[in-house]
Amino acid sequence: MAARIGNFIIFLILSVVTLGIYPLYFFVTRQQENTELLKEIRDEIKKQNSA
Repeated sequence: MAARIGNFIIFLILSVVTLGIYPLYFFVTRQQENTELLKEIRDEIKKQNSA
């Protein structure tokens, strides 16, 4: 719980320092990570179905 609060505070500080650009960067990088994870899951499912 404390780690999440710490990460949130860092997020807020970076948002203020970068004048709001950091939230956009954060969102884009999270979307890219999610896309990569979903691709890995898809590939694993395909591999299991073909075996």
